[in-house]
Amino acid sequence: MGIFLALVGAAILVLVMIDLLWTAFLEGVGPLSLRIGVSIGHLLHIIYTKTHSRRALAWGGLLGINAAILTWTLLLWIGWTLIFCSSPGAVVRSGTTIPADIFERFYFTGNTIFTLGVGDYVPQGHFFELLTDFCCGMGFLLFGAALSYLVPVISAATQKRQVAVCIWALGKNPLDIIFRAWDGTDTSALLPHFQSISQLIALLGESHSTYPLLHGFRSYKRSASAGTNIAMLDEAITVLECGLQRGCSLNLPTLGAMREVINEYLVTIKPIFQYVQDGSDPPLPSLEPLRELGIPVVDDETFDVAIANMAERRRLLGKLAALEGWTWQDIWPKKIDLIEAV
Repeated sequence: MGIFLALVGAAILVLVMIDLLWTAFLEGVGPLSLRIGVSIGHLLHIIYTKTHSRRALAWGGLLGINAAILTWTLLLWIGWTLIFCSSPGAVVRSGTTIPADIFERFYFTGNTIFTLGVGDYVPQGHFFELLTDFCCGMGFLLFGAALSYLVPVISAATQKRQVAVCIWALGKNPLDIIFRAWDGTDTSALLPHFQSISQLIALLGESHSTYPLLHGFRSYKRSASAGTNIAMLDEAITVLECGLQRGCSLNLPTLGAMREVINEYLVTIKPIFQYVQDGSDPPLPSLEPLRELGIPVVDDETFDVAIANMAERRRLLGKLAALEGWTWQDIWPKKIDLIEAV
């Protein structure tokens, strides 16, 4: 029985250390933390579908990280407790040879992990004294690694909101972005903004790849919703590329580079799209508000054909917004709203 407890405890410790080191120091997330994050995300989406409260989704990142750290701590505690329970005399009451009971061993393990122990229970024998040192060291490693992971994730979450706000500052919908950039001749005013935003999105994509738990950090504010605003920006690029007449838009290399950065971002977070139900195809946008402002646009038939070829991409953009609790209507408001925005 003692050997069995020791083996189970050692297996738990190996699982915890693999998951901890993988999550904290390697690209991606450990299998245990991944399942925790997925479960919490799924639960929050169920709550959102019933309450329609985006604040529920906004808790995902915080809950995911805290749940991972709590799970590592509990499993580390349980694993070492099982090891210290593998021998009747592994832990004794201080100053005596009376073996500690199960609860006292659990208490001794917790004190060793968190506080180096208080001396009321001590390991007996050189072997368990060494194991106590290892237990203490793993406690330090746990909290050091957790802190080293937590700091960059919070920084990346801040950067995620920065991307959203930078895009939101260009306009409140795809046509508004073009309205604001139009100078009577072309939309070249967008060039410096696209160059800076493309770098931010590329960095955000890499952050999502390195810290997958970053997926859970969402905002209930429309202006700070990174996924929805990236989808809005991509739709603005579509109008610039396919809707404006030649010479009125940005050059194709600039638009292509911006589109490719968004492509890489979509590829990075595509695995979590499985938690969003497939909806109907997004409606085709109208170029009429641009015509009413005198901005040269192509005819509707040409534009509709170009948009139809992007149906799959636009479905992904809709899912990108849905992950944060927003809909296609939040990307493309009603026509009257567009005219009023001008």
